Amino acid sequence: MFEVFSISGHYVLHDGSKALWCSKLDGKLVPSGCTVLDDSLEPVCLGTCYGIVGKIKFLPESPDNLVLITDVHYVCRHNGHSVYRIDSIVMLPLSLETPYLDLPLCPSHSRPPKGENTGDTDAKIERKLEDEFVKWFEKSFYYAEDGGDITHSLSQSVSLDTKSLPSWQRARTEYFWNEDMLESLIEVHPHFPGACDTWIVPVMQGYIEQIRVPLSSTYDVTSYHSDGPGNPGDVTSNHTDVINGACREEAATLTIISRRSKHRAGTRFKRRGIDENGNPANYVETEQVLCLGSEQLSYNIVRGSVPVYWYQPLTNYRPKPVILRTPEEALVSFTLHMDSLIARHSRVVIVNLLDAVGKEAPLGDEYARVAYMYNNEHLTYIAFDFNDYCAGMKFDNVSVLLKELNATASSFGFTHVVNDQVLARQEGAIRVNCMDSLDRTNVVQGAIATQCLFSQADALNIPRELMIAPAKLLWANNGDAISTQYAGTAALKGDYTRTGERGVAGMMRDGVSSMTRMYINVFRDTNRQAAIDIMQGLEPDLADIRDEKSEELDCIPALMDAGTALLPTPADTTVHNIFKSWITQEWPSGAATALWLTPKSLSIVHDRENLDTLPLSNCDRIHIGQPPDCLGHYLRLTCGRLTHTLRPLTLETHKLKDVLMKMAHCIVSSRDDLGLTTHVLHGPLSKPDTLDLGIDRIKCSANSFGTRIAAGAKRMIGEARGVLDTTRSVDSGLGSS
Repeated sequence: MFEVFSISGHYVLHDGSKALWCSKLDGKLVPSGCTVLDDSLEPVCLGTCYGIVGKIKFLPESPDNLVLITDVHYVCRHNGHSVYRIDSIVMLPLSLETPYLDLPLCPSHSRPPKGENTGDTDAKIERKLEDEFVKWFEKSFYYAEDGGDITHSLSQSVSLDTKSLPSWQRARTEYFWNEDMLESLIEVHPHFPGACDTWIVPVMQGYIEQIRVPLSSTYDVTSYHSDGPGNPGDVTSNHTDVINGACREEAATLTIISRRSKHRAGTRFKRRGIDENGNPANYVETEQVLCLGSEQLSYNIVRGSVPVYWYQPLTNYRPKPVILRTPEEALVSFTLHMDSLIARHSRVVIVNLLDAVGKEAPLGDEYARVAYMYNNEHLTYIAFDFNDYCAGMKFDNVSVLLKELNATASSFGFTHVVNDQVLARQEGAIRVNCMDSLDRTNVVQGAIATQCLFSQADALNIPRELMIAPAKLLWANNGDAISTQYAGTAALKGDYTRTGERGVAGMMRDGVSSMTRMYINVFRDTNRQAAIDIMQGLEPDLADIRDEKSEELDCIPALMDAGTALLPTPADTTVHNIFKSWITQEWPSGAATALWLTPKSLSIVHDRENLDTLPLSNCDRIHIGQPPDCLGHYLRLTCGRLTHTLRPLTLETHKLKDVLMKMAHCIVSSRDDLGLTTHVLHGPLSKPDTLDLGIDRIKCSANSFGTRIAAGAKRMIGEARGVLDTTRSVDSGLGSS
């Protein structure tokens, strides 16, 4: 723990034996071995911190900020060192102005008064980037204490010739996320040999968790507990068991370590595919380590975006991927990526989970084409259409893939180390991907790793059944963490990974996550991507930074939770019921609501106590238009004498009409399935208590628009019919499926 002092011209981090001097004038960092700060300097204690992440500057004209670690969470012991997760950070501006920061109180000193935040435009943009950086950084970065190294797998660490070097000098660059932020300290290191090592601590984004597994056949798996992603599970009891005649009171540990690459780092729709240096987006290496006494058994599996040039325009909920370059151009970067993997793992098996038909098929075909052109005997390509094999939530059909991989995975083996002596080494890696390399990938990676875990348990004479519960917990938490870092929410299909079962509650949670992802991708990812780029020393596109409506976005989780609570109980519904959902805004009240579409009804959630359920059989009229004295279009649903006028929340005005047409198409398609005709009208909207369309009466019929339609309404309906025919070929649009 370090005390943070402010003196004339400098901030000083000090723990009684060493100090770091940080210039307020030019941001220069200088380590020192001083033990006492001279009172003549008039030091003012600002609080305490656990260390530094490095320096960061959000705008070219703004001062450097020293990123201080203010709260950490102990995770586990790994290779003899304590591992911590960073739970909170704070920015210390390296300028002469009094900083506005919230450091933990120092028990030896009183807190000085806080400074004031400025309100000019540049300051607002800077705070926006700073806030996004802090949110993204917290609870997703890890470091090891006292020279520990978490950037290398077990197989790599036992082979290092640089064990005598400080951790930052032997860390793997792709997982040394704050390397650029520590550049000024790394540069002065030759002038202060040894003094910089305390302050240069590599931090790595990813996920680490460890569970202690007592070796008892009588152990009740329900006694596992975990506080969620990032917190180590543990077992409170210590049983004794006799296995093969040996009395065992010891416990094994099962650890999962995911290492996310900093290269081509970013968010889901901002970073796809591969770059010119052979770095794929969302590249994560996950290591599963089983330890018993002095024995360590490690298994590695990797994931990453499809390594060709492609992107997805964020035009609707499930945009079609667009191929950007020819296979010949993609092959150059593909070769760099695969050569690197093969050099590290000897052999590589690609498991591609993309759909074989539909929107994903062209991307999968391009992947297979480039892999064929690569033509390397050390690379195997396997295509497994996850959504086809596992249709209807039959995720157990992943076993078909496991059987196909069984011989290959067995030949790859795992790394086995005893007292730093390598008895066996993993000779190959499986690279798994889907579209986002998140949800389907999590299910498949968990299944593959669990099969390997059984072999690891056999090698240590541990009953396999003791591994099932902790493995499910670790891989589910890992999937949630990796998904949150890339897409903004927990993983979909996580209930299957966690419990081995798929149910209504999991489907509803996935609906919430899908909607939240979409809004985060649309409204927050630009700022988040800029903050990530700045951390890596890249030039962000500041022109894209905009003022997000965060107060509106904050209502989404509460509304979706309310809808989940108010919808019919699992006994009254099926797992396929909820297939479209939107966050909407009512007119004229402006209240935020959630709209759920099921095969037979529309549910409008106002809050935790108010839910309107409208039978689709009664929703015979949809009117898209602009209310009086209002900017932008709305959609009006008419069910008998009841009307609801609403539109998607926080969507740009110029996009509203297209999205409303897609919403209308979803409702019309559902009514078509019931054999009902829906009238879609266009024109100005009147007050909600009147329709004023010149319609005397509309008789619903499966084959006609009805009878006794006034001339003006007939013209509008004729136009609507033509528009509706066009929308039938349009994708389902914004929502959750």
